[in-house]
Amino acid sequence: MRDMGLSSRAPSLPQVLLSLDEEYAQILALLDRSAAIQRIMAGVPELACVDLAWVGEPDGADRIVLRHTVNAETDGIDGLVVPVGAGLGGKVLVARRPMWVSDYCNAADITSHFKERVEAEHVRAMIAVPIVYEDQLLGVLYGANRGDAAIGDQTAQALEWIAARAAAAEVVAERARHAAEVAVHEERRRLALELHDTVGAVLFTLRAGIQQLGDEPALNALVRARLTTIERQAVEAAAALRGSLRVLSVPPEQVALGVALREHCRAFTERTNVNARVITLTELPTMARSRVRVLTDAAREALLNVEKHAHARSVVISVFTLRSGVAVTISDDGVGLDDDHDSTDGLGLTTMSERLARVGGTVAIVRNDDGGVTVQAWTPT
Repeated sequence: MRDMGLSSRAPSLPQVLLSLDEEYAQILALLDRSAAIQRIMAGVPELACVDLAWVGEPDGADRIVLRHTVNAETDGIDGLVVPVGAGLGGKVLVARRPMWVSDYCNAADITSHFKERVEAEHVRAMIAVPIVYEDQLLGVLYGANRGDAAIGDQTAQALEWIAARAAAAEVVAERARHAAEVAVHEERRRLALELHDTVGAVLFTLRAGIQQLGDEPALNALVRARLTTIERQAVEAAAALRGSLRVLSVPPEQVALGVALREHCRAFTERTNVNARVITLTELPTMARSRVRVLTDAAREALLNVEKHAHARSVVISVFTLRSGVAVTISDDGVGLDDDHDSTDGLGLTTMSERLARVGGTVAIVRNDDGGVTVQAWTPT
């Protein structure tokens, strides 16, 4: 499968890295996932010295869809669905490492699913590299040559560097998008509170004053009727305001988890002066309120345990899709667990586990690389 020979067409690694760094700064400035990937893909053939390139984007847990083809002679690649184990990309989905062949159509260990499309492009050598960020597979990057030029180690290294930049650009773009959505809904909630405290208070005072005037015995029938009408209008306005406040206060389900986690982080930081932040690694699916609640409860309990026991300097909450569900990890850089410590004691694992189990979820507590503790709560979607 793997051709160890070096291609004479491959650029030197320093040249590739210099070009990548220049491109990377411009890509990150875009803060748009689709634009970032298109920009990256446009430079792949030149940077890696391959004839054509494309990327496979995840479509569920067990397949990718091929997109953003560069230098293709046909339209047969874009839109192809590659399941786990099929073709070269399907093998990379399983292996999670770069793989390449010198003659795709005649390779014995490559399935025949896509050989017709590959032949139409006159492709011989092909390489597929996973796009990974913190163990999360974000896609597969492909490069291919039409002639006799082999795929060598330098081309593989160049594509790995491109894949690393693509992963970081995707994560930055996704964080920026999610942060913008969260900020919008936090502003809506702030506005709702302000309206409640101002307009709501005015309407309450107005209605109370109208009722007091209506109790005056000397009022003639016409004035009393007019006051009754005004009071009814004030009641209707207050009801309309309450409805608007509910709409402003409740974020859409897509960002409800992020909003709740950010609120817990803010409260934790205010209580402890320990920096806590939320990182959203992937786009999150719509979740039932019960699952959002159990994940946010788990995060709150984990933060309380950090506050009581960890003596940490910082906490990071990561949220991402995992195994057809959503995982939330709470990691601190504190004192960690004793060797003889039972993680079910003092960390609320039993209660947390029971709550998660009711919705089909799980929880785990482990030491992390910073010496502290990582709590991971997961629920299916």
